[in-house]
Amino acid sequence: MPELPEVEQAARTLGEQIVGACFDGTIRCSWLKTIEGYAPELLATQLADVMVTGWRRRAKWILLSLDNQMTMAAHLRMTGRFVVCGRDEADIPQQRVAFGLCDGREVRFVDQRKFGRIRLLTPPELHQLEDAHGYEPFDVVLTATVFFSLTQSTQRIIKAVLLDQTVLAGIGNIYADEALWRAQIHPQFPANQLTLVHVTRLLDAIQTVLRQAMTNGGSTLRDYRDSYGAKGTQQDNFMAYDRTNQPCYRCGTPIVKMVVAQRGTHFCPQCQ
Repeated sequence: MPELPEVEQAARTLGEQIVGACFDGTIRCSWLKTIEGYAPELLATQLADVMVTGWRRRAKWILLSLDNQMTMAAHLRMTGRFVVCGRDEADIPQQRVAFGLCDGREVRFVDQRKFGRIRLLTPPELHQLEDAHGYEPFDVVLTATVFFSLTQSTQRIIKAVLLDQTVLAGIGNIYADEALWRAQIHPQFPANQLTLVHVTRLLDAIQTVLRQAMTNGGSTLRDYRDSYGAKGTQQDNFMAYDRTNQPCYRCGTPIVKMVVAQRGTHFCPQCQ
C-alpha cells in the first residue's frame, strides 16, 4: 500500500495538472464501490462547474480542495493511481472512474485491486477525517518529548505503534522497517521501555527516511506510479525492507524476515 511519500508524490503530481481546472459534471464509473457516499450521477451534479483550488495530503489520503467549500478525498489503498489525459484517449486497463474536466481532459482513477476509494466531504466530514489520524511525522509540534510521551503510554511493541495511524499518520510497513533499522531498534521492542534517547533517534530516523523517499518519488515495488505515470526509486535505497538474507549494511549479518504486528518485517538480528 502506498505510504506517506508515495501519496505525497501522487497528490503533488495530480495537483500540478488539475488545480485551476473545473469539473464538467460528467462521470464514467465501471466499479461503483470506488465512490463512497454518492451514486455516480449524484456526485456528477455536485461537481458540475466546480473548480479544484488546491491539493494536500493527510495521512494516506489525497485531498483536493474545491471552490464549493467541499473536498474530494481519495485513498489509493493497494493499487490505486490517478491519470490525467484527453477525453478522446482510450480507456486504461483497470480504469474504475473517469471525471470529465471542462477543458476536454479527464481525471481517471485506475485500480487493479479495486480497493481504492473516493469521497466528497463536507467541512464537518473533512474535520472528522483529520481527527481520525494522529501526528504527521513532520508536524512542528511533534517533538521528541511529545513522541516519547506517546510511546510511554502503551505496552505495545514499537512496530505496532508506528503502524497505528491514530499515533503517527502515513507510516506503513516499508518505512517503519527502514526507520527502525536506522535507529537500531528491534521491531518487537516494547514501546514503553524505550528511553528518550531511543525515541529521539527514532523520530530523526523516521523523518530522514521519509524525506529521502519523497525526494526519490517514493518506492515502486510493483504497481505504484505517480500521476504522471512515473515510478519511484526509493527501493534502490532500502536498508532493511525487502532485503531478506542479504547482509546488513551496518554489520554484515543477514537481514531476517518474520511476521511482526501481523506484517512481514525486515530487520537485522544483530544490531537492532
